[in-house]
Amino acid sequence: MITLHDRLAELALHPRAAPWTIRLHSGYSSAAMARDYVLFAPPNAEAARYILARLHNAVLLSNPAAAQLEAPVTPDKLEPVLGALRRIHHVGIFLDGEDIRPTRPDFDLPSVDVPPAFVPAEGLAAGLDIGGTGMKACVLRDGQLLRVSSAPTWPDGEQGIDSLISRARALIEEVGQGERMGSLGIGFASPMGVGGRVTELSTVMREKVGDVHAFDGFAGRVAEGLIQGPVAIFNDLANLGRHLSAQGARRLVRLQIGTSFGGCWIDANGTVYATEMGRLVVDAGPDAVPHPYLPIAGAARAYLSNRGLAEDLGRRMERTLDPRTAGHRLREGLVAGDARALAALDRMADTMRGVIAELHAVLPGVTAVECGGSMLQGVAGKALASRLEDGLPVEFHIAAHPGHDGAVAAAMAPRVDARLKGLKRVG
Repeated sequence: MITLHDRLAELALHPRAAPWTIRLHSGYSSAAMARDYVLFAPPNAEAARYILARLHNAVLLSNPAAAQLEAPVTPDKLEPVLGALRRIHHVGIFLDGEDIRPTRPDFDLPSVDVPPAFVPAEGLAAGLDIGGTGMKACVLRDGQLLRVSSAPTWPDGEQGIDSLISRARALIEEVGQGERMGSLGIGFASPMGVGGRVTELSTVMREKVGDVHAFDGFAGRVAEGLIQGPVAIFNDLANLGRHLSAQGARRLVRLQIGTSFGGCWIDANGTVYATEMGRLVVDAGPDAVPHPYLPIAGAARAYLSNRGLAEDLGRRMERTLDPRTAGHRLREGLVAGDARALAALDRMADTMRGVIAELHAVLPGVTAVECGGSMLQGVAGKALASRLEDGLPVEFHIAAHPGHDGAVAAAMAPRVDARLKGLKRVG
């Protein structure tokens, strides 16, 4: 793999390298602030591809009101990549000299800045974490984990919103064991709108449930008759960020390897930014994996996800692997010293280095990266961390409880307060 960071570093050393400026605008008025990123690369169409990939990452992570590119080439040298980025981003992308203005004034920004009802709640704090592959529930007493249980989100043959709600309720009842449950927090792997409204579904959820409006009132239906207090629903990664921010985490990026690859980051003030980390362009090599439905290649989700691991490890083992069990196969191979598992882990580590390099280049002040997900339990997490001990610009570590930290964060959602900012959807 040739990471985008390394490709840009090579281009900067080219004898004909010239400045390219990415400018991120905080607003449209003359008083709005702007942040410049100056890169050096030769003035040609090939270099433009990589500069525009960094611009894509900067918009993805920073969520500006508008982005602008000052390029040492004519506009035709920026196509078709510039046109593709303009189609998938809901943020205006302009060239130097063009009038900076809102391009989608009617676009409703999905926001997860929902003021939850912070009502003092007696009884256990219940949490439910719903991912594309697995569903976990837990209960906490006085902030301490008491019980946890898990189940497949979609067992074979199951589909429909009623099935999901019924099984979610059964899982919560299982961990509750008849004790009074005073609150429920739900972390859901989906973009959220104002009031906990689900605005878009993952591929798996679309296949199993269909219409996004099936999730209207979802949290209330799950909690009905089980919970005797406040209920909150958040995007799962944003919820993890809120939990960490409430504990005092600052300047931290929180990543999660699961059905896809997600993340959020917490700035110096404790504000949590929900981020579509899976769409971050990392691989700039000629064999970069295309995104399944966006006109980009080399996105992190193709490498750091259950599906990405299943495809890579399956190729090495010359058989088809189920993404739901890919993490188990990886851990088994690592314990056995299987060279194929070790090579797959090395690929994950290379990708993570590329992700961290992009985070460090774009997000001001980030000092640490934490990664979780069930795949990283036990030997896999330790082995990945050992490969990332040296040469990183920030600290990297595996989450304390990579298997059920999402459920714990969900349980605390109605009982903690942290600022949360949503991002504009990509694509």
